[in-house]
Amino acid sequence: MKILIADDAEVVRLLIGRFVETLGHQVLLARDGVEALEVFRSQRPDMILMDMLMPRMDGPEAARLVKAEAGEHWIPVVLVTAVGEEDKLADAIEIGADDYLLKPVNYRILEAKITAIERTVELNRKVREQSLKLAEYYDRAEDEKRVARHLLEQMVNRERLSDPQLHYWISPAESLSGDLIAAARTPGRVLHLMLADGIGHGLTAALNVLPLTQPFYAMTERGFELPDILIEMCRKVRQVLPTGRFVALAFVAVDFSDRRIEVWNGGIPDLRLFDQQGELVKSWRSRHLPLGIVSAEDLDLTTERSVFDRRCSLVMCSDGLLEARGSSGDAFGEGRLAEACAGRPPGEALGRVIDALAAFVGDSACHDDVSLAIVDIDPHLPELPLPAGKVESAPLPDLAGEARWRYALTLGAEELRYLHTVPLLMAFVSQIKPLGNAQADIFLILTELFVNALDHGVLRLSSSLKSEPDGMERYLLERARRLASLQQGRVEIELLGYEVGGRPMLRVRVSDSGEGFEWRTLAQPSPTQPSGRGIAIVRALCASLHFFGNGNSVEAFYLPRVD
Repeated sequence: MKILIADDAEVVRLLIGRFVETLGHQVLLARDGVEALEVFRSQRPDMILMDMLMPRMDGPEAARLVKAEAGEHWIPVVLVTAVGEEDKLADAIEIGADDYLLKPVNYRILEAKITAIERTVELNRKVREQSLKLAEYYDRAEDEKRVARHLLEQMVNRERLSDPQLHYWISPAESLSGDLIAAARTPGRVLHLMLADGIGHGLTAALNVLPLTQPFYAMTERGFELPDILIEMCRKVRQVLPTGRFVALAFVAVDFSDRRIEVWNGGIPDLRLFDQQGELVKSWRSRHLPLGIVSAEDLDLTTERSVFDRRCSLVMCSDGLLEARGSSGDAFGEGRLAEACAGRPPGEALGRVIDALAAFVGDSACHDDVSLAIVDIDPHLPELPLPAGKVESAPLPDLAGEARWRYALTLGAEELRYLHTVPLLMAFVSQIKPLGNAQADIFLILTELFVNALDHGVLRLSSSLKSEPDGMERYLLERARRLASLQQGRVEIELLGYEVGGRPMLRVRVSDSGEGFEWRTLAQPSPTQPSGRGIAIVRALCASLHFFGNGNSVEAFYLPRVD
């Protein structure tokens, strides 16, 4: 160690200095407190032996100034004194000294004190080094969290979470949340909503749910249905996350046009549907394993479908909300959640839950991430700008010259069983720049014309099934059964692009090998009719729509709308 000896008696300085040097330490000398302070500033000794009574500045005052300038860096100061007054020694220790040694100096005691202080100085040095490493690690961790938070915000896409039907809240237990809420609309305006809960909380849990965002948004945007997106998300989780990691997930699709809710719940607390009077209309408990436990091939894709006929609120939350503990040790629970939500508009219900949780936990912090989403389920259908008259009322456009481009598909029975036809078509259409702002319209047109050809033409399904009790569910089940056993059949689709009057025009031709269907009846739906709205929508969107034969061939001309 580097030891400073400050004493106004030269003989004392020399004796103590020689002894300290024999112990293997470097010695610095000062004649009084002022000089001791100057040497301290220039040489930064590890320890100071200082006489208590010196001219110009005594030992206690010098010790005080040394401590003030050293700050958090510990410099031990031992006063060497002949003063026997305990009060003065106590005062000196209070203002800066760490220990004292009485004159005449007992060199055995001095050696022991130096050895003890050396151990303490070394320990203090290690603590400082570890503190610096911890501070550096903390800074790196905070920077990583900042980057991760930015990535999460970008990948979750908060703009889409501003959907007018959705109200949500996420409260992380740490700086990052392992809970994820994502929402997006398909081109057909179906609302897809996902609530995911990764294992644990903080950065690790946040990274668990990150792989879900890309397939959710990309496939929703292209019009894929809920089971198809689930398969891809499961593959992502199995591919990216280490063994033993999984993600609890609830996935909801709300079709406001067909007044249908489709739910898949894998490990999330019960989803609840409350009407405006506060009555529980429906609940969906977890029926599936979380994503990542089984392979995508073994994943149960069975969904639950329900039809709504009145305004309701769909409530979904993570277990962190229900398991939050109050001061008495009991959990927040489903009862308090239902009490806060029931009979309240979604926005008000969300605020009431947040306030109720804050009052319940008090000054305590929630031990897990908390997330809550409430969807305003409104059965009111938007008014369609349906033109009067028959479908054939608009004449076929007079197209001069060849098409600028052509895209055609012919699908046999095997391809119809597994191929996602409309998303495949949309992947092509999305790359045609003149049609860039018309993706939603084109999706609706292609979906309706293709579904008509497949369902009513090839599969020979009757729309009358939808009029029966639980008709939509029965219709979809029968459709899946017939499609799975399909052995023969064909659907041909052709897309052609033209330019008419300086504007792009899309020509869609769809034909099938079936016997056709009663398109004339479906072309004029009533407000309460569960079928036929699709044709009316296509007719409203297109410049011209024509069925040929028995309806197994159709041609539509679409001009993008001008804002």
